[in-house]
Amino acid sequence: MFTVLPGTETEVIKYSKIEKAIYEELKLLSAFYTTPQIVNNSQVNIFLNNIKIQKGLRLEYLELKELWRETELWPTKDQLINISSPNLGNLMYAMKYATIIKADVDTRGTQLKLILNLMGDQQVVFKPKWYHKEKIIEGPVYAGKDRYGSEIVAFYLSVLLKKPLTPMSVERILSVKRDILPVATRRLLNTTFERNNKTCIYGKCFYCKREDPICETETNGLTGAVIFNIKKSFSNYRSPWQRTYKKGKRAPWEENPNYCNVVKEKLTKKRLFDLIDTSIFDFLMQNGDRHHYETLDDTVVWIDNGKGLGNPYMQHLDILAPLYQCCMLREKMWKSLLSLAGGHLTKLLKYMPNIQNILTDAHMKAMEERLLLIFATVEFCKHKNNW
Repeated sequence: MFTVLPGTETEVIKYSKIEKAIYEELKLLSAFYTTPQIVNNSQVNIFLNNIKIQKGLRLEYLELKELWRETELWPTKDQLINISSPNLGNLMYAMKYATIIKADVDTRGTQLKLILNLMGDQQVVFKPKWYHKEKIIEGPVYAGKDRYGSEIVAFYLSVLLKKPLTPMSVERILSVKRDILPVATRRLLNTTFERNNKTCIYGKCFYCKREDPICETETNGLTGAVIFNIKKSFSNYRSPWQRTYKKGKRAPWEENPNYCNVVKEKLTKKRLFDLIDTSIFDFLMQNGDRHHYETLDDTVVWIDNGKGLGNPYMQHLDILAPLYQCCMLREKMWKSLLSLAGGHLTKLLKYMPNIQNILTDAHMKAMEERLLLIFATVEFCKHKNNW
């Protein structure tokens, strides 16, 4: 199996027997999977209506403390956001424009992030833009820095899959000099410097270093994703399908086609279904870096989604290993996937705010192709297990 990347040499992808079988199923998919389905998308339509911004809306018209307080009641085992809230649009607007009253570095994880306190007492995480949206990230699926657009698309995609388990995320442009420096902590100021008349920040994290900062542009400031900080404690677990992150060294799940039997002995059926749903979510965006996962009330939530949207011309099918090794799928997820068939996925994504800033046509096409690969994987399981 070969995948040709634009402007690069041909890269040979070694597929397992199972993955080859899935590609054979892809060739045989019936028209059912490429035809728009008659399904109930009322939940998605409610979301699209609720995120509309009222004309003439201004920050001074919003009771920010009341808005933020509402969100504290949202998180449950079924959701992190309430897509039925008529205040969704106001909340996203506030995340995008509310005054920053404190800025600090976020030392969690391996990537540069900032913690921002917004007026009204709400924290958000800011992930900066490192690449143009057309940038192709070559190498392993986890290569490169976080893509801020991946966090925003993840938020939208979780709604389209009718599993709102991803925090709200919006695009925001900051001025380091006007918005950040006046309210920055000493720790943040210590990682800030001037380079060629531009203000730069290198942060404090595992990979952060002065030689590799993020700098605001002269005209556009600093673009990135503002991610709502959920005021809940999450439990953290190592993924059974974690990669080794070492070239030439394969993980147990990559060697054992019956690996799911091992996992079944350690996890509940609910947790396994959750991880299979997560693999589908990750596969659509090509996030192959979920080495750990978080839970709230025993439900796997979808946070930290910055490694998606790396290469639209590459399909890392092994992200779907939980699905094709276990051959289990919730009926609810299956119906959600069918509701996106026949071009509906692209159609609905194009309704999302500022989607043109973060998602290229190539990425949308790739997500449509991945949806078909998920359907092919289900067909593989049907033939394997006589579903």
